Amino acid sequence: MSYRAITIPYQEPIDAALYPCAQSVGTIVYSHGLFSSKDAYKINQIAPALHDNGYTVISFSYGYTRHYTTGNPLTIALPQCALELNAVLEFAANNYNPNLHIIGSSMGGAIALYYVATVPYIFSIKSVSLIATPVHLHHLVRAIAPEGIQGTYVSVGEYTIDAQSLQQMDSIELIKHIPRVDVPVCIIHGQNDDVVPVSHAYDLQKQLCVPHTMHIIPDGDHTLTSQKHVTLILQYIVSWLKLHP
Repeated sequence: MSYRAITIPYQEPIDAALYPCAQSVGTIVYSHGLFSSKDAYKINQIAPALHDNGYTVISFSYGYTRHYTTGNPLTIALPQCALELNAVLEFAANNYNPNLHIIGSSMGGAIALYYVATVPYIFSIKSVSLIATPVHLHHLVRAIAPEGIQGTYVSVGEYTIDAQSLQQMDSIELIKHIPRVDVPVCIIHGQNDDVVPVSHAYDLQKQLCVPHTMHIIPDGDHTLTSQKHVTLILQYIVSWLKLHP
């Protein structure tokens, strides 16, 4: 099915894609990866099937993505992203089925973890599914800036990132917050992930104090965008959602 473009109220309105389900059993909010957006390949692939399983799906773009085309530096700050995620969850709870689920991919998974561990949310979040999610953010920062954070900006391919926001990310010890997560978690990770090593998944699992499951895809890389991997991800997530209505 096709989605409908919507705007979610916030300090600066949040661009989102809505896959509405009239008789939904829950609402899924998708948190995209570092250089992605609401139009991420993975959610576009799985959203129709999630809808057919009875879920309304909302995929949104974090505020920093508006500078993909302006040439301005990206300020990628976890606390700010967590507040934007909160605004989307509030919108979802107020306008659709208030039984909420979060799916986070890569950096979007880290934002989701940071959110449920540190933000005093008031919503009914039934589950979190995490795909290729980093829990040692300093490792991710090293991958982004292998020569270190120097100067005011860091260039990464076609993007320029505000160095101060990278330094803030580098200082957040996300792994220490994991025991405070109070929502059931599904972990999905590729064995051959060379961006976020599979050790992150095992470290996450060790720190969780809530019901959880873990699926390691033997030939999976970081993107997990091949059709067979997308099919597996969908299978794992749908099974997890049904356990947490």
